Amino acid sequence: MSEWHMVTLHNVNTVYDVMLDHQDGVMRALAKKETQWKDDIYFAVKFARQKLSKYSADVTAWTSILLISAHILDPVQEFRLLRN
Repeated sequence: MSEWHMVTLHNVNTVYDVMLDHQDGVMRALAKKETQWKDDIYFAVKFARQKLSKYSADVTAWTSILLISAHILDPVQEFRLLRN
């Protein structure tokens, strides 16, 4: 039997943070590369990060209290996101 993992409300901020951190790491790794394809990937990730940042800001701007409340009520998280 397969196991399903779904993003739920209290994980939205965490998912955005992980994705943005990953994109930052890719951009740091490719920033000084001189190969054309690496340069192309750098700019593609840069634009993807801008779009993801916009979506992240839209979600947290409209539902920040709801997201924080859902995160607090999730016993598995145990305030890990709020400790940072």
